[in-house]
Amino acid sequence: MTEKRKIPRWLIHTAAWLLYFSIDVIGIAVLPPEYKSLVAGICVPALICSVALFYYNYSLLVEKFWTKRRYAGFLLLNMVALAVCLVFLFESYMVVYERFAHFSDVPEWFDKGFSLVLSVSYLPSGMFIIVISSLFKTSKFWNQSQVRLKELEHERTKAELAELKSQINPHFLFNSLNAIYALIDMDSDKAQEATHALSNLLRYVLNEKNEDMVPLADELKFTRDYIELMSLRFSSDMLSLKVEMPDAPDGGKIAPMVLMTLIENAFKHGISNAEPSFILILMHIDDGRLVATISNSVFPKSGDDRREGGIGLDNLSRRLELLYGDEAKMDVIMEEGAYTTKLEIPLK
Repeated sequence: MTEKRKIPRWLIHTAAWLLYFSIDVIGIAVLPPEYKSLVAGICVPALICSVALFYYNYSLLVEKFWTKRRYAGFLLLNMVALAVCLVFLFESYMVVYERFAHFSDVPEWFDKGFSLVLSVSYLPSGMFIIVISSLFKTSKFWNQSQVRLKELEHERTKAELAELKSQINPHFLFNSLNAIYALIDMDSDKAQEATHALSNLLRYVLNEKNEDMVPLADELKFTRDYIELMSLRFSSDMLSLKVEMPDAPDGGKIAPMVLMTLIENAFKHGISNAEPSFILILMHIDDGRLVATISNSVFPKSGDDRREGGIGLDNLSRRLELLYGDEAKMDVIMEEGAYTTKLEIPLK
């Protein structure tokens, strides 16, 4: 994607002033020849004052006074600058009067008194220039502050996501080691197989740790491998496990390890060593969205176990909010003997 080229600020200012000057230039051009020099002598000082007022306010006063809420100083210095402009205009018009006074074609109304009236009549224009320059400058500051706020928000979000992901990895490692530990006495060959599987899982976790999105195919393979690792310690007599997962479309991406949190909870909180248990993991792709439904049996847990499960879901909910906003949806349903989580995530 190509970046939009911004128009240079100096080019915008130049175009605006040319447009502003062109009004007077066109007005002078249509005058009779005997009045062109006289009217030009009246217009040019006003244009000079307008440029000076604009950039004095734009480049200095707004930044030094207005944005720092020193409003009294801002108004006072602008009024002083406006007064200086009026004096400059009066003196300029007097020079024009003295230069053209001996010409027979100079209008009778152009005298010293009219020079004063003409100078004072610049007040509305001068105040308009002050207001416009203030608006231009404050809008520039506002845009810059919005950009800085967005950058700060982006950095804060990245830091929060990194912290949330750092909470997932120890959880994942702890549960995996528990599964391997349980296998050591039961079946040493399976424990060895599980250790090898864990090394592959850890390699994936380390590779994706800095990524916001990973290929869906990789995430589904990781999820399958994790399910196989966790199920090694349970016999089919005690655990009814059903897994249905789709083939990932080319180019589809998903946030890493979002599915694993739900599956971790299913194995941690949905299995009893004394009673038959079930885990149902169903996933499919519907209109560019991955829909995952994870159900498991429910057994009373200790306070610590319940609290850890809540932390995992809170973590996942926050990650989904940061990465997907309103595009992702997660519903939790508690029924008698079953706990079901339904997750819908758009594929990027």
